[in-house]
Amino acid sequence: MPDFTLDDANAFRAAIGDSVRAIRRTETTPAGQIEVLGYLARDGAQSIATLARLRRVRHQTMSATVADLERAGLVSRAPDPADARGVLITATDAGLATIVELRLRRSTELHDAAHAVLTQEERAALVTATTALHKLTASLHARAEE
Repeated sequence: MPDFTLDDANAFRAAIGDSVRAIRRTETTPAGQIEVLGYLARDGAQSIATLARLRRVRHQTMSATVADLERAGLVSRAPDPADARGVLITATDAGLATIVELRLRRSTELHDAAHAVLTQEERAALVTATTALHKLTASLHARAEE
């Protein structure tokens, strides 16, 4: 069995990126807003500064994104109990429902495409690859934190 080469790693990375971009093209909600809602759904309330760091954008850019989400009723602001001057952003019930709906829609797109073009063996390989991808992702996160 051949080893996983640097060329294979490059092709794998490109394939993942292409598939993520293809799925995102079906969205009507801006990607930045979806990402912020995802952070809030996954990790709970966050400050604007933390959200800006996570998304690697300027504080002003994140403030505008949060304002758009707030106007849409998808997030709310509350005082930060740990910082009298701070504010925490929380996903509202509507925001959490939006994330659930978006994730389901993306998963359905992927599922339907897999059943349309892949053989049963190829779909089984995706199941196996998912486990390997989780391990790779955990390793990449650990390396980034070193």
